[in-house]
Order: sequence, then structure tokens, then C-alpha cells
Amino acid sequence: MPTPFAHLKSLETLALKQSVGLPQREALAQYWTALAYRLGDETFVSPLEQVTEILPMSELTRLPLAQPWVLGVVSRRGELTPVYDFLGLIGRGSVPADGRARLIVARLGSWSLALVVSESLGLRHFQVDARRTFVEPAVELKDCVVEEVVEPWQSWKVLDLQRLLHGEAVLAVSALA
Repeated sequence: MPTPFAHLKSLETLALKQSVGLPQREALAQYWTALAYRLGDETFVSPLEQVTEILPMSELTRLPLAQPWVLGVVSRRGELTPVYDFLGLIGRGSVPADGRARLIVARLGSWSLALVVSESLGLRHFQVDARRTFVEPAVELKDCVVEEVVEPWQSWKVLDLQRLLHGEAVLAVSALA
């Protein structure tokens, strides 16, 4: 007859053979959030921390002697914000003023700037490791689009709004400058 200790030992061995074990500790994927939008026929995303707000198109006050892509200014809670036609800014025509057009407001130092885009596609969440270097940016966006996010069903160009807003065209807004 086995001893009580030997019996417990055999029960432990049997339990270990049939146990599933503890779940493996998995590393959680890191995500970042971006605003997706359409500009003409192309889709872009910009990091959410670069976007202050998204507004529907509203009535603008035109500015005399401004570049053609400077559409005017809009009053946002008492603050005058210049509004630029994004396609005009990069030399690709102009954004149609239809019901889907939106203003993407970004901060440039102490002041804001609104860019008209064809359509806001909402927020998107991407895995950090889904970013890749973008190898064929359009000439007019080569300094602003340096990455893309690749998903199984779509590829998004990552447009850095801060780089765009610090570009020469944005800073030289007057036709007389």
C-alpha cells in the first residue's frame, strides 16, 4: 500500500499532465490615432495631436491681395483663423465647395490655420509598427509625406501638418510679400 505522500505525488503528476497551463504573456500592440481625410482622389492621415478641430465649411471673409489659395478668414469663438485651400496650396487646383468639404484646423505656434479638405473620413487607429517609409511622394508634398501606414486593405499617406505649415508657401501668404 502506497504512503499518503506517494499518493499525493501521483495525483500531482496526473494533474500536471492534464493541465492546460497558464496563458502566455503577450505583448500588447502599440497604437496611434490619426485623422483620415480625402484630398482630391488621395487619402491621407495626420497624427491627431496635430489637429485642433474639424469644422464644416462656413462663411468666409475674403482677404484682398492674397494668394488665390488663401480663401479668407473665419471667426472661431472670436479668433480669426486664416483658411487655405489645401489643393491650391500645393498647386493642384482647388477643393470643390460641396457638402463634404471640411476645415481641418491646426496650430502653428500661437496662431491657428484652417485647411480645406475634400472630406473628413474620421479617426483611424493604427499599429505603430504599420508605419513604413514612403518612397514615392509627390513633388509638392515631398517634405510633408515621409511615411505611409500599410494595412491589408488600404495604404494611407501620413501627412505631417507641422512640416506643411512651416513651408515657404504657408508663411508667405501675401501677394505683396
